[in-house]
Amino acid sequence: MNQAENIQSADWQQDHGNFNLRKAVGTLLSYWPRFIFCVIIGLLIAYLYLRYTKPVYIVKAKILIQNDKTGSLSDAIVLDGLGIKNKGNSIENEVEVFKSRALMEHVVRSMQLNVSYYTTGRVKMLEVYNGKPFNLTFCPMYEDSVIRKGATYKILLTANGYELTQGTQKIPGKLGDTISLSTGMACITKVPGANWVAGDEFLIVVSTVNATTNGYMGALNASPISKNVSMINLSFGTVLPEKGEAVLNNILTTYLSDNVKNKNRIADSTISFIDNRLELVGGELTTVEKQIENFKKSNDLTDIKSQSTALVASNTNYDEKINSQELSLSVVESLEKYLQENIHNTKVVPPTLSIPDANLTSLIARYNELELNRNRLLMSSTEDNPVIKNIDDELNSMRLDMLSDISAVKRSLLVALGKLNNTARKIDVEMREVPAKERVYLEYSRQQSIKQELYLFLLKKREETAIAKSSTIADARVIDVARADGSPISPKRTQIFLIAIALGIILPAASIYVESVLNNRVLKKDDISNNTQAPVIGEIGHSPDDKDVVIHTGSRTVLAEQFRSLRTNLQFVISGKGDKVILITSSMSGEGKSFIAINLANTLAISGKKVLLMELDLRKPKISKTLGLDSSLGFSNYIIGQIPLDKIIVPSGLDKNFVVMPCGPIPPNPAELIMLAKTEELFVELRREYDFVIIDTAPIGLVTDAQLLGAYADTTLYVVRQGYTYKQQIVSANDLYVKQKMPRFSMVVNDIKTARGGGYGYGYGYGYGYGYGGGYGYGYGAYSNGYFDEKKNTGLIKRILNSFKGNA
Repeated sequence: MNQAENIQSADWQQDHGNFNLRKAVGTLLSYWPRFIFCVIIGLLIAYLYLRYTKPVYIVKAKILIQNDKTGSLSDAIVLDGLGIKNKGNSIENEVEVFKSRALMEHVVRSMQLNVSYYTTGRVKMLEVYNGKPFNLTFCPMYEDSVIRKGATYKILLTANGYELTQGTQKIPGKLGDTISLSTGMACITKVPGANWVAGDEFLIVVSTVNATTNGYMGALNASPISKNVSMINLSFGTVLPEKGEAVLNNILTTYLSDNVKNKNRIADSTISFIDNRLELVGGELTTVEKQIENFKKSNDLTDIKSQSTALVASNTNYDEKINSQELSLSVVESLEKYLQENIHNTKVVPPTLSIPDANLTSLIARYNELELNRNRLLMSSTEDNPVIKNIDDELNSMRLDMLSDISAVKRSLLVALGKLNNTARKIDVEMREVPAKERVYLEYSRQQSIKQELYLFLLKKREETAIAKSSTIADARVIDVARADGSPISPKRTQIFLIAIALGIILPAASIYVESVLNNRVLKKDDISNNTQAPVIGEIGHSPDDKDVVIHTGSRTVLAEQFRSLRTNLQFVISGKGDKVILITSSMSGEGKSFIAINLANTLAISGKKVLLMELDLRKPKISKTLGLDSSLGFSNYIIGQIPLDKIIVPSGLDKNFVVMPCGPIPPNPAELIMLAKTEELFVELRREYDFVIIDTAPIGLVTDAQLLGAYADTTLYVVRQGYTYKQQIVSANDLYVKQKMPRFSMVVNDIKTARGGGYGYGYGYGYGYGYGGGYGYGYGAYSNGYFDEKKNTGLIKRILNSFKGNA
């Protein structure tokens, strides 16, 4: 190639390498039936999805978590009075409590949420909650079997009861009767005030408690509003708003109840300890009082002599000290016994009622505080948690420390009590002169006083603890009870329809792109213009009747007009006086070059030109067979000198100006025959005799016959068939054009069936029409945006179907 040709080729490659948005949009718009069909299908699917998908509603509630400063009066009385400090509630801990399995499982069991009721429709089942006419209740003793497995039952309401279907078994029953089901013993009762209609059918779905709990835990969401506000937002997703409200309200109620129970554990433990001590001290006091009564009766005593008054007065101080020490010793011994009995149990230690040891009192307070913290953590974790195990170890260590301190306190009390007793014994020596009966009576009185003071002290503490317990309230307050939103959050109608429309556009666009990428054949204009610089001078539509000859004198079909257009365009290609020989070839067999050759020759003959069609496809001739001619004598006979020229030229049978030169017998060496010197003489003679000589030769992509005959031709028509010719073959044809291997190389597109955006115009973008007699009109602008479609009145449904087959 010269420099000018190189520049032209570079400019062409640059122009066709850029993305053309207008062409892309035009191509997509040409597939509008496919887009409309996909959008309609998408909207239909969206409608069916919305019609039969259960809507999901969000039920919301709000709860305020109070800290230690805003706690109840009972907290201050019980905890402060017993030496225990309350650290308040952590918002994060309470959120985890709401999410805990124990809380949700309690709600599932209390509301029997593992049993659901449905009415059957034509497509889907609808759950019934408030409107159900009956309840299925499992007997408590069979609750475990309900948890282990689930089942589905069908129930038909009757006038006197019901008929329940379990698999293939039908169980008739009356309301209130206990029936045996695969999930356990159950009872069906009527809901008060419900409308009982005989003939109504329901489905009862029994799920395991474990599976139901998992499902409801997944539907519940708890989160703090912010770090600065001690409020928790609760939300619950459900298909039945009224059921969701009931479940969330029950969760709140259960949470508040458990909160109060947890706070009352200290008071309950204290009351239990005091009750045990009251029973023991009361029994001892009764024993002492009976001893005094028996002593007086046996000794006939009604009053104590005044002589003992002075002795009692002198011994009063020591008696009080002994009483105080014995009281403290009794409390210490009771506390020691309590710890020894519960050495391996995690229980709250009773408050230190009267122990004269600040270290022991502080140790008990810290122990109770740590025990309460352990119980709070167990609400959201298990005993295997490393934190719990660390707390257990610390509690065990503190119990041992308390026992050690109690032993030390006990020893100190015994020492002090021993000293006091020694002093008392000295006083007893002085009292020997007092009658023995009075001395015994004083001993009984002293024991009675000790027991009575201890008993009254315990009664007082018990009443204080009971009053504090009665005023206990939860550390939380419901701000907003459960309420469902008015509209469902899923599915969103507008969003679903928009997605359907988007998919109805994206999917066909993607399919068009994939088809374009995967397609390796010529389908539209760009498939040719992007791969070759060769001009296209003709476009021939599809022959609907598969006829080989489509043009005759007076023909008014679209195909006839297209061949006339090709004839006109040829005048600009072979405008020279001696330009007469037209060579027609293609890439491979089946692209319609013989069809183009016959009809082009007939078109030229109808215009009054003397035309010869040479059947020089010496390997696979078709023209003679198509026209019904005898091909026993022809070119191969003439070229080897067997017969003169005038004997091998026969009329075509189509027009008097149209004659044919058959190929003759198929030779074994076609290329060698064409290269004979007599071939050149033949064409010289034909140029003198005929106005046009059309050569139908073998495909140029397979053999060299066409290139050999190209030396005698004035122009070359390269036939491309839509949907048949490969794009790579267009690239090879471009090489013929650019390197000028064939004379005046042009292309003719054959068998055009479709009209595509950005498709097949090639300079015929104008529209014109004219009529013959009855007013026939032909608009070539119909294929100015793509391949021409002869069937203009194709129905919409057919066009939609064709759009998926590559036809618009």
